[in-house]
Amino acid sequence: MNDSSLAERLAALRRWLARERPQIAQAYDRMVEHLAQSGAGAGALRAGDLMPAFGLTAADGRFVTSGELLATGPLVLSFYRGAWCSYCQTELTALRDNHDAIRALGGRVAVVSGEMGGRGIAAAREHSLPFDVLSDVDLGLALAFGLVVLVPGEVREIYEHLGYDLARINGNPSWFLPIPATYVVARDGSIASAFVEPDFRFRMDPAEILATLARLRSS
Repeated sequence: MNDSSLAERLAALRRWLARERPQIAQAYDRMVEHLAQSGAGAGALRAGDLMPAFGLTAADGRFVTSGELLATGPLVLSFYRGAWCSYCQTELTALRDNHDAIRALGGRVAVVSGEMGGRGIAAAREHSLPFDVLSDVDLGLALAFGLVVLVPGEVREIYEHLGYDLARINGNPSWFLPIPATYVVARDGSIASAFVEPDFRFRMDPAEILATLARLRSS
C-alpha cells in the first residue's frame, strides 16, 4: 500500500506531467479552463438530491441494480473516465486501499465508466479491485447525473496519439467522457455528499468518504 494520501499522489502525477510532458499538461490546463468557462458540471446532482434508480452490467457479467447496491448500507459511487487515465488509476487504487475502512462503516463501493469490451474486468484484475466495476453504456447514467462533457479537439488528438481511441474504448463514436465524480448515497437514495470536479486531476479524498459514512452511521 502507498502510504501517501490520494491528494499527494495526484499532485505528484500533475508535477510529473508538467515536467516530462509539458505540452500535454498545458493542453489539459486549456481543457479544464474551457470546461470551467462553459459551466461543465453546473447541473450535476449534488448533496441533498436523490440518486436516480439504475441497473448496469458489472465486469463479471452480473446485472447490478441501485437497489441491490443500497440493500445493506450506504453506497460510494464513483464515476471515472477510464482505466487508461492515470488519474483514474490512482483514484481506483486509493478506493481499494480504503475499502476495508469503508466496509467497516457499512458502505459499499461501485465505480462506473463508459468502457466496453471487457476493459472493466481487466481493470479490476490489474488493480485487484474488491468492488463492483460497472459499465455505463453510452454514458447513460453519467448523463442522468449531469456529468457528461465533450473532449476538445486538441485533447482528442493527444489521446489518439497516445493510443486512447475513446470511440473504440467506449463503443461510441462521440468523444464524450464523464466528469470525475464521487457520491456517498444514503440507503434511502439521498445523496449525503458529492464531489463533482471538471478538473479531472482532482478527486474526492477517501477521508471525506469515511467522514460521511461515519456521519450516516451515527445519525
